[in-house]
Amino acid sequence: MPITTTATITNLQEKVIGPARMTLKDDVLAIKGSYQMQRGRDNMDDTYNSPKFPGVTAFGLTEGVDMSTETLVDSNVAIAATEVGVAVEVTNKNLRTVGRDDFLRRAGVAMASAINVKEEQDFAALIDGYGTVVGLDGASATIGQLGAGLAQLRNNTEPINESMMREVSAILSPYAWHDISQQLFPTGSGDSHAPNTPTPAAVAERTFGRWFPVGNYFGTPLKLSTNLVASTTNIRNGIFHRDAGLIYEFMPVDMEVDDSDKSMRSVELIMVVDYGSGELLDGHGREWDTDNTAPTS
Repeated sequence: MPITTTATITNLQEKVIGPARMTLKDDVLAIKGSYQMQRGRDNMDDTYNSPKFPGVTAFGLTEGVDMSTETLVDSNVAIAATEVGVAVEVTNKNLRTVGRDDFLRRAGVAMASAINVKEEQDFAALIDGYGTVVGLDGASATIGQLGAGLAQLRNNTEPINESMMREVSAILSPYAWHDISQQLFPTGSGDSHAPNTPTPAAVAERTFGRWFPVGNYFGTPLKLSTNLVASTTNIRNGIFHRDAGLIYEFMPVDMEVDDSDKSMRSVELIMVVDYGSGELLDGHGREWDTDNTAPTS
C-alpha cells in the first residue's frame, strides 16, 4: 500500500468538498431559507448580539405645550453559535475496491445532507417556540387556520404591514399539506363539497401549481418540511415573517481529511459548521398545530 502524501489528502478533499458544497447550496431548505441570516466575518465573536429597539409612539400636539419625549434604549438578543459536525471513516481497502471518485462524491453529498437536516431540525425549534398558536392538536390542517394565522400577524401589536407580508412564509408537514390540498380539489375519496359551493378548478391550479413552494396562498408561500418538531402524532407547523427569528452562521462548513492514525489504514472525512439561532419578534410568528397522522386517502 503506498504511503499517503499531502497531495493524496488534497485530492481526497477536493473529491468530497465539491459535491458537498453543491449539496449545501442547492438543497431546498424550507426553514433556513425563510429566516434572516447573519454570517460571521473576521473579528466577530461566536455570540451575535442583534439589536432590538422598543416601539415609539406619536402623539397629538397642542400649541405652546412641550412635546412628550421617550427615552430610546436598545436591547440585545444574544445568539450563541455552537459547532455541529459529521465524520465518516473510509478504509484504504474500500477505496481501492469501489469506484473511488464516485464513492467520494457520494460521501460528500451524504455528509452535506446530514448537516442540512441537522440545521433544519435545530431551526424548527424557533417555530415551536412562538407564544401564540393557531390550529389544534389532533385536528386536520385547514385553510381557515392558515388564514387566521396570517390575519393575526397583520393585527398584532407589532404589526406586519402589507409590503412586509411578502416575506411571510408558512412551513408545514407533507401530511398537513395533504389536508390543505384536499380542500381545494378532490383526491378520489368520493367526498362531496355539498352543501358548500365547489372550489373552481382554476383556483386550485393557481394556488397549488408548483413544486416549490408547493402552494401560494394569497401571496404567502407554503413550504414543506419533514424536520418540524413533532409531539406524539401532532406536528408544529409555522406561519412567520423572516424577521421573527435570526440564524447566525459564525463559521461556514469546513472540510478536513485526517489520516493521522496509520494503524487503522483508513482516512477520516470531517465536516464542521458553527451556527446558532434565536427568536427576535414573537409577535411576528405563529405556531400552527395540527394532526400528523399518515393519510390513507
